[in-house]
Amino acid sequence: MPRTGEILPLTALVLGGGGPVGAAWTSALVYRLETAGLPLSESGVVEGTSAGSVVGAWLTMDPAGLTTVPAMMRERAAWHAGNAAAGRGDRSLFRRLAQDTSKGPERARRIGQAAIAEVPPVSETEADAMWTRALPSGEWPPRLRITAVNTETGLARGWSPADGVSVAVAVACSTAAPGVAPPVSVAGVAWVDGGVRSGTNADLAVDPEWHDGRTLEPGRVLVVAPMASADLAREEAALAERGHRVRVITADPFYERPHDLLDPQFVELGAEAGARQADGLAEDLLKWWNELI
Repeated sequence: MPRTGEILPLTALVLGGGGPVGAAWTSALVYRLETAGLPLSESGVVEGTSAGSVVGAWLTMDPAGLTTVPAMMRERAAWHAGNAAAGRGDRSLFRRLAQDTSKGPERARRIGQAAIAEVPPVSETEADAMWTRALPSGEWPPRLRITAVNTETGLARGWSPADGVSVAVAVACSTAAPGVAPPVSVAGVAWVDGGVRSGTNADLAVDPEWHDGRTLEPGRVLVVAPMASADLAREEAALAERGHRVRVITADPFYERPHDLLDPQFVELGAEAGARQADGLAEDLLKWWNELI
């Protein structure tokens, strides 16, 4: 294990949010890149936000199991469709709140509080049961970080093994999209989707608290995100300014509206698009990955 204070180059993989369809796209792309020889599972940090937390868990715990993710995401998308048909939740909530152009923790806190008002939080036990079947079994890998937002402070947290919750609970927190999925109560605090802060939270991958107090030299950050956003552009620029080599992959168009990312009919399209895009990127990405840091 690296010692505290040791200076190491950063190698980070950031997996962004995008609903069940985005998870299908990301899983297919990441699996295809891995089989092409790109060792994404060996990244020093694998950070997942929302859909990316699902893919990050499979990549770090059972990479071969990435091929099962699209089928499980069809079930998840069907669950969302059932909730919508039954009038549970409010899919327009996140869109309406996104019109708030302010930034920072106060905005995230307001969104979190609105999410609680719309869909009551579930317990850790309920959250664990909700996600366990869709995730790999085994110990939480030290390199995996799963982002979620504290509804009381509006601050993001990167859940890790040290937090004493299961991977399933952390994923439930990270995928608790306001108005769409229930917040999760952990130790008396409700948590919502990490996407409330940012669809990728790529800047958090270089947070010293995530690296056991070690100083990190500028290194390599690969961001894989189903959706492009202004937050992602700002994070990419901020990482580059700090000397990191950053590569961003967003999905080639295969959907029209954000809500398509919750639609079961788009899951297979997403998986096919991810695999196809990986095939086109693999050779160039391998060269980029193998360049000296």
